Amino acid sequence: MSDKTRIVRPSEKTDLSSSRGCEDDGDTTVFIGGDNTGANDHPPVGSNPGLIPTGSAKQAADSTVYQPRGRGAKRSAGTGVQAGIHEAVHFEPSTSRSGAVTKTIIKGRFELDKLLGVGGMGAVYKALDRRKLEASDSEPYVAIKLLNEDFQQHPDAFISLQREARKSQTLAHPNIVTVYDFDREGDRVFMTMEFLEGAPLDKLLREHVDVGLDTEQACRILHDIAQALIYAHSHHIVHSDFKPGNIFVTAKKGAKVFDFGIARAVSEGGIGNKAGEKTVFDASTLGALTPAYASMEMLQGAEPAPSDDVFALGCVAYELFCGRHPYGKVPADKAFEQSLKPKRIRGLSRRQWRALEMALALKREHRTPTVEKFEQNFFGNNTWRWVLGTAFAALLVGGAVGYAHLERQNVAEQQRVKVELEQKLQDELLQRRIADKKEAVDRLIGLSILTPSWEQDLEEELREYATLNPADKDYLDLSRQRVSELFVSAATGQLNLGNLDDAENMLARAASWHTTSNAAAEVESKVTEERRELQERLADERRAAEREAERLRQEELRAERAQQAREKQRKIDAVLDDMEVALRCDFQMKIASVGTQLSRLSALDAAKAQQIRPVLASELSSCFTRLASENPLRTEPLLVAARSLLPNQSVLSNFKLDFCGHLRPGSGGRGDRYSCADRLENGTDGPAMVVVKGSKRKPLVIGKYEITNGEFKHYCSETGSCKALKLGADKLPVQNIGIVDAKGYLQWLGEQTGYDYRLPTEREWFAAASADGAQEVADRNCYLKYGGIEKGAELVAAQAGSANAFGLVNAVGNVQEWVYGTDGKLLALGGDREDPMSRCLATTKRLHDGSADAVTGFRVARDLH
Repeated sequence: MSDKTRIVRPSEKTDLSSSRGCEDDGDTTVFIGGDNTGANDHPPVGSNPGLIPTGSAKQAADSTVYQPRGRGAKRSAGTGVQAGIHEAVHFEPSTSRSGAVTKTIIKGRFELDKLLGVGGMGAVYKALDRRKLEASDSEPYVAIKLLNEDFQQHPDAFISLQREARKSQTLAHPNIVTVYDFDREGDRVFMTMEFLEGAPLDKLLREHVDVGLDTEQACRILHDIAQALIYAHSHHIVHSDFKPGNIFVTAKKGAKVFDFGIARAVSEGGIGNKAGEKTVFDASTLGALTPAYASMEMLQGAEPAPSDDVFALGCVAYELFCGRHPYGKVPADKAFEQSLKPKRIRGLSRRQWRALEMALALKREHRTPTVEKFEQNFFGNNTWRWVLGTAFAALLVGGAVGYAHLERQNVAEQQRVKVELEQKLQDELLQRRIADKKEAVDRLIGLSILTPSWEQDLEEELREYATLNPADKDYLDLSRQRVSELFVSAATGQLNLGNLDDAENMLARAASWHTTSNAAAEVESKVTEERRELQERLADERRAAEREAERLRQEELRAERAQQAREKQRKIDAVLDDMEVALRCDFQMKIASVGTQLSRLSALDAAKAQQIRPVLASELSSCFTRLASENPLRTEPLLVAARSLLPNQSVLSNFKLDFCGHLRPGSGGRGDRYSCADRLENGTDGPAMVVVKGSKRKPLVIGKYEITNGEFKHYCSETGSCKALKLGADKLPVQNIGIVDAKGYLQWLGEQTGYDYRLPTEREWFAAASADGAQEVADRNCYLKYGGIEKGAELVAAQAGSANAFGLVNAVGNVQEWVYGTDGKLLALGGDREDPMSRCLATTKRLHDGSADAVTGFRVARDLH
C-alpha cells in the first residue's frame, strides 16, 4: 500500500489536492489540527476506523492523513499501514491471570480478538464481550474503537470520541451503525459498537470499477444511505466526511453509514449547541474532510450544511451506477476551476439523471438543498414501492401461515422445541469456547516465551481446556509434549552457549511438562560431559596457578636473601628508595627528580644503574598508560621528559600515546571535551574525532566532522599535491576530489600521526551516524523547499548543525560520505544536500565509482589503541 501521509502548513487558501513529493488520489481524509496541535513527524496512516469484516483491510483510496497545523511542521516519510496499526494501539503482554499473554482485555470485559481497521482517530477491533458470553448470547462479539496514541495528542481527542459516541447513539436508525457505549480505562479511551459482517462499499466499488453495481443493488444501497442521511439531518447533524469508505453493506441488514467522528452539528438547533457544548468542544477544530467527496464550500472552510452531504451522496450514487467518480476524484474547487462536467450515465432515466446532476452541482446555490429532496427527485413519488412490494407480500403470507401453524401447536410440542433449541445453543457455545481455548493454548505455545509467568498462564489454559473437553486427552498430551520440546530446544541453545546451569534448568522444566525424550536424554548427556570437562579444565588451571604462585614466592625469597647478603649496598638501597618515591604515578611526577636519583646510582654502581634503566622505562610506561586513560594531553609532557632521560629504551620510544584512548565509546555527544585529535608532526592537531562502538562492538575512532577544505589544503601544502584541484572555502566539507585524493590524504595523515587512518566500513559508519539506532538529528542539510523554509540550496560548514548522540555532526545530509561495503565496494552513505528530506537518511546509500563530484566527501576513521 502506498503511503499517503502529508503534512501541510496551512495558509489562508490551503491546497489539499497537491503537495511536493506526495501523490494524492483525492479520496483521502485530511485532518488539519488547530494552533495548539503538536507537530508529529510520523502520523498514523491506515484505513478509516469504521466497521470492517474479519480479514478485510481498507485500501489506499480511503486512507487517513493526519495534518498537524502550527510552527515546526515537517514533511514526514511514510510509515505504511502496518506501522499505522502498531501505532494505533499497543498493550504490553500481561503475566497475570486476568491478562494472559494471549489476550488483551479492556475493562475486564472486552477481549480483543483481531484488528479490523485503522484510521486517523484510532483502531477498530473485533472483541468478545464476556458478559454476552456468560449470558449465552448467540452473538457475543462487538466492535470496539480505541483512540490511537497520535490522535490522543490532539487536545480535543477525548472529547471527539465521546461526541462521536453520543451523536451515534442519538442517531438510532436501521441504516446507521449502532453504538452501545463510551468509556475509558486509564489511558485507553474507547467506544463499543455492533459488529457487522459484509463488505465496505469502497471494496465493492473497486471490484466493479468502470462498471458499477447492478441497478437493483445500487438502488437498494442508495435508498438505505439516503435514509440514514435524512435521519441525521433531521437531528441537525451533517456527516461532513461521507464517502464509500464510511458505508458498510451487510448481507442481512442492508447498507449502514458509520464514522460520525468528524460529523458536525449545523449551527441552528444542533446538539453541538446544547448544554453549552459549543464553547467546550467544536469538531470543526479537527478540520476533517475527504477532498474527492467534499463540497467546494467545505474545501473553502464554509459552515457545514446538509447540501454538503448531498454533494457527497451524489458522488457515491454516481459510482454505484457506473463505477467511476463523477469528477475523476478531482476536488470540487479544482473541478470548478477546470469547468469539469459529469458524463451522463446511460442506464438512468431522464428524471434520475436530472436529480443526480443537480446533486452534483459544484456551487451550493445550484445544488439540491436536502437529501430528502434528492431522493424524491430520483425515485419519484412511488419511492421504493417496487423494492418493498415483494417483501411486504411475502411477509403477509408468511405471517398468516406462521399464525396458523402456531395455533396448531400444543404446549408440549412448544416446550420440546424450546428445550432442543436451548440445548443446541449450549452445545454451540461449548464448542465455540473449546475452540477459543484451544486457539489460546496454541497461541501461547507459539509465543515460546519460556518464562515462569508464561508457564503459569499455559498451565491455567490447559486446565481450563481439560475442564471444557476432558475427553481430548491426546491434545492435552501433545500440547505438553510440544512445550517440553521447546524447553529441550532451549536447553540445546544454552548448551551451545556454554551456559550449563541454564541448560540443566531448561531440561528440568522440560521434564516437568512431559516424560523425558531421547532428545532430552542426549542433551543431558552432553551437559554432563561438558561439566566434567569444565571441572578438569578448572582443576588444571588451579594447579598451574599454584605452581606460578610458588615460583613467584621462591623468587621473592631469593631476592630477599640476596638483599640481606649485600649489606654493603645500603646506600644503593637508599637511592632506590628515593627513586621509588620519585616514581609515584600522578600528573605531578618530577621526571627530573628521577634523573637525579639515577645519576646518584650511576655514581655508586654504573652496572646497577644500567640494569635499572629498562625497569624504570617499564614502570614509567605502565604509569603513562594509566595516566593517558585519564588525560593524554597532560601525560604528553611527562612522556617527552622520560624519553629524554632514557633515550635508548624501546618501551618508551615505541610507546604510543593515543589522544583518544581516555574517551568512552558513545560519549562524543556530551560536549567538545569528549572529542579528541591526534598530534601532527608540526605540533598542530589533526581532525577532531570521537570514540564510538565499531564493528563487533570494538571501540572505533571516527571524525566528528566531515574533512574540510582547510584540512585538505594543509595536506596539499605539505605534500605539494592537489595542483589540479579547485577547493572551496576552508570551513566547507571537501568535495570535487576523487577517491585517490582521499586515500592520499589518509596515508599522509597516518604518516603524520603514526596511526593507520582509513575510510570507515558501511557498518561502522551506520552505527556512528545513527548513534547505534537512536533517532537521527533533525536539522540535517537536505533538500527542503516548503513555504518560507528552504534547505539544501548550498553546502553548510562542516561544523554547523547539531551533533547526534555519539557527537557526529552532519553525518546525514550536506555531502554524502565514502565508505567501504562488506563486499569491498565503494559506497556513498547518508544522502546529500540535493536529496529530499524523505530520502536523506542514515540508511541512504549509493554505489560510487570514486570519481570527483560536488556532493561527495568523507570523514576519517581509525582503530582505538
